[in-house]
Amino acid sequence: MATQYNQGQYSYRRRRRRGKPKRFSRKMCITVFLVFCVCLFTFGVLLFKIYRINSKDGDRYRKEALSQQSYTNTVLNYQRGDVKDRNNTTLAVSVRKYDLVLEPRTLGKDEKKKQATVDAIAKTFGVASSVVEEVIQKKPNSMYEHIDGLKELPAKKVDKFKKQIKKERLEGVWFEEVYKRNYPLKTVGASIIGFMNSNNQGTYGVEEQYNSVLNGTTGREYGYFDSNMNLQRTIKEAKDGNSVVLTIDANVQKIIEDEIADFQKNGTGAKTIAMMVMNPKNGEILAMASNSTFDLNDPQNLASMYSEQKIAAMTDKEKNENLLSMWSNFCVGSAYEPGSTFKPFTIAAALDENIISGKSTFQCNGVKKVADREIHCSNRSGHGMLDLRHALMESCNAALMDIGLGLGRNKFSKYNKLYGFGQRTGVDLPGETSGLIHTKEELNPVELATSSFGQTQTVTMVQMLSGFSSLINGGNYYQPHLVKEIQNSNGDVVKTIDPVVVKRTTSEDTSSKLRSYLKSTVEAGTAAPAQVKGYSIGGKTGTAEKRPVSAKKYLVSFIGCEPAEDPEVAYYVIIDEPHVKDQAHSTYATEFSSKVMKRVLPFLGQYASSSQTKQDAKQE
Repeated sequence: MATQYNQGQYSYRRRRRRGKPKRFSRKMCITVFLVFCVCLFTFGVLLFKIYRINSKDGDRYRKEALSQQSYTNTVLNYQRGDVKDRNNTTLAVSVRKYDLVLEPRTLGKDEKKKQATVDAIAKTFGVASSVVEEVIQKKPNSMYEHIDGLKELPAKKVDKFKKQIKKERLEGVWFEEVYKRNYPLKTVGASIIGFMNSNNQGTYGVEEQYNSVLNGTTGREYGYFDSNMNLQRTIKEAKDGNSVVLTIDANVQKIIEDEIADFQKNGTGAKTIAMMVMNPKNGEILAMASNSTFDLNDPQNLASMYSEQKIAAMTDKEKNENLLSMWSNFCVGSAYEPGSTFKPFTIAAALDENIISGKSTFQCNGVKKVADREIHCSNRSGHGMLDLRHALMESCNAALMDIGLGLGRNKFSKYNKLYGFGQRTGVDLPGETSGLIHTKEELNPVELATSSFGQTQTVTMVQMLSGFSSLINGGNYYQPHLVKEIQNSNGDVVKTIDPVVVKRTTSEDTSSKLRSYLKSTVEAGTAAPAQVKGYSIGGKTGTAEKRPVSAKKYLVSFIGCEPAEDPEVAYYVIIDEPHVKDQAHSTYATEFSSKVMKRVLPFLGQYASSSQTKQDAKQE
């Protein structure tokens, strides 16, 4: 009984102890607090240590981590701007092409898929399977490899292959967009337009002059392949280049080039023949051509100028020299003695200085003694007494020597520079030369006399036509230029090239007199063969004797305008060393200009008038 009691009492006490709530003793609280502080301190130390490591060695660790990943860094090519003529005809355009890109690492994952891709590439693009396999084997871990022969692929073929990729689930191949420069009209305007070199930079012509305008800005695609081969990428888009719209009329340009080719092949032929056409009222160059021409799509090919036999016989040095000559633009880069086409400038200067007037007369006996020299007129028998109009009409050297000597070295030199000779015009083409004129001190009586009719000093075609335009337009010397406006890749005009009057060269009165004299020169003077039926033409011929005189070689020319009363078109033809024994006849130039302008003028909005046609009929 006592035992049961004791057990019950024990059980009761246990139940009481179990039911009593537990409490943290002061000692326990202190222990927990200390443990918490230690943990907090440790965590703080770790954070501080991480901060120190990141600040000090973060970049190194990041680079080590990133170096374990595969990267891509792809250039996104821009589209170079177009070159267009004034009528929006495309002269140069960058055509979209594609370079095939292989991913050997991707292809290495699945032998079956790799073989399918290799076979498809070989079949579609006509390349041996072994060539593709070799690229894969050489760099098995690469994610970006080109294949020689599979660059600049046409869009049509690539689009077809892309459909095949999707259909057959081919892997490890894609295409990178590139651009190839193309010149649709091939040879038309070759020396004006220029071409692209191997570094995709403009060479010669507008391509070089406006290279920075035509070029855009390349973009970039940055990316890396993570451990799961997912491409993480960032893209900076390319910016396309601007287009340039030229003042050139492609129709006029082609007509002139065709006529030059015909003259060389079926006509008289010459060492050099060149022609320029300009709007005298704003300085816009409408056409510019010579017999040096080439295919802009194949600029290294000399076949347009030389036979296969001649090319084969050339040394490398000769080929390079001939290429440079073929690419050059004669109209801006070559200087020569102009001959009598210079006479209107001498007459204009003397009129503006009141040294002569329309009533002035000159005696021509066929020769004039200047200092210790006898200088002959073109008519060695002499023209007799001439007024100013007829002095120009008959191209009398004796009269012009009198006028030049009357101006004197100071004034002649001043006007020479005023008209733009001996200096670059600033035309927007590379390779312009300045020609060579006498300094004021060099203009002794003989040099002054010969310079007055266009000998012993050299000029360029662009100088002559720019200066001549100012003489016939009332006196405004416009900056000659080839670009009319600049457009962005959307076709919006971002810049208009307005005409720039550089200076005044002559008075309205002098300009009016000259226009009348020039018309008379074509109607009844030395330039009669330059007439175009139904049109009022004014102009002046030139027959320049080349050095050495004993060689009896000449450069003949004609500079003209239409309509003579208020010119809308100015043009200039030179024929250097015609392929005939007797070269000293400007008829080669006047007849050529007449033939060309008959075809060209309607394209420039100039049409034959019935009244002029009737007048021409009466003269006949």
